Amino acid sequence: MAGSLPLEIGNLKAAILIDLSMNKFSNRIPREIGGLQNLAHLSLRHNKLQGAIPDSMSNMVGLEFLDLSHNNISGIIPKSLEKLQNLKYFNVSWNKLYGEIPSGGPLKNLSSQFFIYNEALCGSSRFGVPPCPTSSKHRSKRKKVLVMFLLLGIALVFVPSIFVFLWIRYRRGKRAPQQPDSLAFITRERISYYELLQATDAFSDSNWIGSRSFGSVYKGVLRSGTAIAVKVFNL
Repeated sequence: MAGSLPLEIGNLKAAILIDLSMNKFSNRIPREIGGLQNLAHLSLRHNKLQGAIPDSMSNMVGLEFLDLSHNNISGIIPKSLEKLQNLKYFNVSWNKLYGEIPSGGPLKNLSSQFFIYNEALCGSSRFGVPPCPTSSKHRSKRKKVLVMFLLLGIALVFVPSIFVFLWIRYRRGKRAPQQPDSLAFITRERISYYELLQATDAFSDSNWIGSRSFGSVYKGVLRSGTAIAVKVFNL
């Protein structure tokens, strides 16, 4: 038989044994097959199946025998298969699988011959495969730890500096007189000459502060109550 395994295979809820080995089935194993919870024996060996082992197979709780050898199956062996407590035979040799071989649950008792001739499987030495390199998860965890320590170091340096800076600004703000700020605001106002005359009592001697080569300075008070100093140039 040839072609794809039909999606309707998941409807065989009462099936206990399915043997479709030594055929020419191709394409993926349908994920619907995971609904066969009463299935105890499944053999798909010696076909042309491709794609990954569906993670839904972990739902086949009654499975005792699973043979997927001699196909073109690729990807990783799902770690969720460790939940198949009744599994006694699991053969995925002669495929294109890679990654770590799960070693928990019933898979820990399997022979190394069930994993031979694959793409790049790794894991425990009892499976006859090389050890797995440091996983990306561990690398990412180390990176996160390094970043956290880096951020903590930056915080320990900059946070006290910011507090010191704000404290200095606060102290300077308390010591600085308030008049320059108000004067800065006043200098942006448009004050008429008539207002200046009124504020300085027509530049009377009683409001005279001092004289220099450039002119004289008089004090005064605007109608708003703001004290001012008026410089009169000698033109």
